[in-house]
Amino acid sequence: MSSNRIVIVLFIILLCAAHGRATNFDSATAQAAVSSAGGPPSLGKWDYTGKDDSGVTWTGTLTIEKIDPTRFDAKRYFALCEVEERSSDPNKGTRSVQAPCEYDGQTRLVSFKLLVATLHSYSAVLSQDGKSLTNGKWIETKGTKVVRSVEWSAKFPGR
Repeated sequence: MSSNRIVIVLFIILLCAAHGRATNFDSATAQAAVSSAGGPPSLGKWDYTGKDDSGVTWTGTLTIEKIDPTRFDAKRYFALCEVEERSSDPNKGTRSVQAPCEYDGQTRLVSFKLLVATLHSYSAVLSQDGKSLTNGKWIETKGTKVVRSVEWSAKFPGR
């Protein structure tokens, strides 16, 4: 009877070891999937450039800051984004908008929206190396009418 107990104990040990290996494999697989999808853009100041639909160039800073979970849903938003820009046309001056940002790790899309008198909708794609935001679109609408459209990009000088 003692040999049966030994066999049972060994069997239980083998099951536990196999479960541990499966768990480790699943964790590694999941981590690899997350790594290939990429993390969100780095926090800090990014060099921002854009050109609006009238041909005016805008330059400035995109600041990506840690989200305050007491003000915004940290499960939905990864950061607080602020664009401060100045125009090459002295008659257009400067603009600044700030809103919580979302990040989709699968598409690498960064986006945020702000509704004041008009709806400001920003989006851009994070490069594979995490050093730039490309294919940026900033569309400002009032109702269904597009007031301004800007193509923009940003580079992270900290890398």
